[in-house]
Amino acid sequence: MTVTTEINGHSPEKLLAPVLSAFWDQPNSWALRTYLRHEGYEGMRKALAMDPDAVIALVKDAGLRGRGGAGFPTGMKWQFIPQGDGKPHYLVVNADESEPGTCKDIPLLYANPHSLIEGMVIACHAIRSEHAFIYLRGETVPVLRRLHEAVREAYEAGYLGTAERRRDKLGVDGLPGLDITVHAGAGAYICGEETALLDSLEGRRGQPRLRPPSPRSPVCTRAPLW
Repeated sequence: MTVTTEINGHSPEKLLAPVLSAFWDQPNSWALRTYLRHEGYEGMRKALAMDPDAVIALVKDAGLRGRGGAGFPTGMKWQFIPQGDGKPHYLVVNADESEPGTCKDIPLLYANPHSLIEGMVIACHAIRSEHAFIYLRGETVPVLRRLHEAVREAYEAGYLGTAERRRDKLGVDGLPGLDITVHAGAGAYICGEETALLDSLEGRRGQPRLRPPSPRSPVCTRAPLW
């Protein structure tokens, strides 16, 4: 079924119904048990059963775009990651949100952090990454605590962790291990820019890099400090 067919099969009211915020008013909306009651991690299970390239193709066909000003196609961005190069791939989520007047990521992470984690698991499967990072503003302590707890729950459930544990819990053969690291930034405005964020994450002074290459380029091989 094509995306157009699915859209035509729903009423305008259905298309405009809340998705991410549908159950934010429920008690403990941030908890794993609440997320699972609302079909949480079902998309992850379907994606993990697919070939990574098929996941990328599906996302491209769906027309999913980033929520930044450029509205860049998500599937195309994932496709930029070179495959079969024998190098580790990393996914970095920019949740710094330092631009004045922007406030979309913080409410999401506060009320429904598992939606981000599920999306990260799917993205890591698509780009064949085994380690992902969330860069969050250190001032948002309540959000940071809930995000840490959500990551802990995801490890406990087997969505994250060693390859053996994930395969046992999820029942999918061939799954690699996957780790998520939550990093609290020190509140520098410039670290909202992606290359400055990467420098800060690697232990350097956060300042923009000259581009090209971009962080998604196969020749961007700057090694982290750890």
